[in-house]
Amino acid sequence: MAAASPSSLRVDIVSGFDPALVRVHGDLDIASAPSLRAALAPLLHRRVELDLTDVAFIDSSGINALAAHHRHCRVAGGRITVIEASKPVRRVLHITGVDEVLVHRRDPEGPGGGRCEDPPTTP
Repeated sequence: MAAASPSSLRVDIVSGFDPALVRVHGDLDIASAPSLRAALAPLLHRRVELDLTDVAFIDSSGINALAAHHRHCRVAGGRITVIEASKPVRRVLHITGVDEVLVHRRDPEGPGGGRCEDPPTTP
C-alpha cells in the first residue's frame, strides 16, 4: 500500500506484518506532514516501525507529525518506533529531543546516530 502526496513525500506501508513497517521517502515538511499523518492514521492501534532512511529533510511540521502520532498511538493502544533514519533526520531528532521519546539508540559516530528501539516502559 502506498500513499502519495502532492509534495515530494512518498509513504510505503507494509501492513501484513506485526509490527507494520512504514517507509518514508522524500522531505518531511509543512507541505508533506499532513500526508504522513493521513497515512499513519489507520495504524494508530498497531505497532509501527518507521524507516526514515530516505528522508533527506525534516522540519518542525514533520517532528510534530511524529510526536502527535506517538501521543495518539499511546491512547489507541499502538506504538510507533523509528527504526532507521538518515543522518540529517537523526540530528534533528536528537536536537529536538524526539529521539528520547522514540528511544533512539546512539552509535559511536555521535549524537542521534544509529537505530531506534522500543520506548522504555514508564513506571
